[in-house]
Amino acid sequence: MMTSPTVDDLLEGFIAALQNEIMPHVGSPKAYTMCQMLQSLIQEVRQVMPVYDTYVAEEHNGMTKVLRETAAVLGSVNGPEADRIRERAATLGAKADVPMPPDQEPIRAAHRELGYALQDCITDLDVLQRAGHSEADAALQVIRGHLMARIVRDTATITVGAGMAGRG
Repeated sequence: MMTSPTVDDLLEGFIAALQNEIMPHVGSPKAYTMCQMLQSLIQEVRQVMPVYDTYVAEEHNGMTKVLRETAAVLGSVNGPEADRIRERAATLGAKADVPMPPDQEPIRAAHRELGYALQDCITDLDVLQRAGHSEADAALQVIRGHLMARIVRDTATITVGAGMAGRG
């Protein structure tokens, strides 16, 4: 399958792995409590992830408005402090509002559908290759080029330290 689990799916798996695979073998009450704390932190990340980008965009747009309103309320107040506030309002408060992020579910659904389509193409290209169509070799290279770029990007993004647990 050419799709992958969501980040939330992975985090849910970490919580389950701690519960089912690690915690039953932990003998120290302190270590057991630490596992529970890790589960709680992972759950917090799961709850924040769906709304984080929206919150950042809302806060950005709100802060620019607050800077402008703060300067406007000061009116004709003189002094270096008031001037600095007006300067912030004129520069940072003038930033354009950022758009709210799109709903990710339709994007994920389309990605999943396209992933299955590529998988089906690979199967069909295999049949065409076995039938002797050399064009299928070139067509497979197109798909491989796309997949290799994804693999390289994912490897560069995901690799930790020296690339293995316990190293680095």
